Amino acid sequence: MPRPARAVRTGRRPRPAALAALVTVGAALLLAGCSTTYVDTSPDTRPADLPQSGWIAVDPIAVTLPTEAPLGAAPATAPDLDEPTLVNVWASSCGPCREEMPLLDRVDAAGDLQVVGLSRDVSTDDGEDLIADLGVAFDSWQDADLSFLRSLDGRASLVWLPASAMVADGEVVAVHVGPFHSRAEVLEGLDHVPGR
Repeated sequence: MPRPARAVRTGRRPRPAALAALVTVGAALLLAGCSTTYVDTSPDTRPADLPQSGWIAVDPIAVTLPTEAPLGAAPATAPDLDEPTLVNVWASSCGPCREEMPLLDRVDAAGDLQVVGLSRDVSTDDGEDLIADLGVAFDSWQDADLSFLRSLDGRASLVWLPASAMVADGEVVAVHVGPFHSRAEVLEGLDHVPGR
């Protein structure tokens, strides 16, 4: 019995490697979410159990804040990191960052917890404009090169914003990935402070 003639394909089928590369690039752009001018090209060293949102305790690590470039109308003063402090990393182009900043400002103003901000914006104008637009009073500094997040040695992602860290006795003891939605959620970070 003769074989039926096969249809001739006139279009080119994407090669699996090219298709995989396109999917990878698309996923990276999607997952970068609120990242601004920095793309992390190092291997992801996040702990495997780091959640997509919420608080997680981490092995304590000593940190200092990059306080060379203060943002806002009032001069920022370096915080006492021996006291429980929420360090919030944000960017002016990040919608969830904008949404949570008034909440963090209220927590700071009420004296519930010291809150400080670190802007990933490359331009100080962008960070200062956001602070002015929102009327945020907690102290913030520019950290365009991510020196703070890099100092956490993989305890927090370099690409997800907003990101926050609970600092006590000069050490990060917990990190929070994603935006805060309530005062109670912010203050849950104090549960990770030793001796509280």
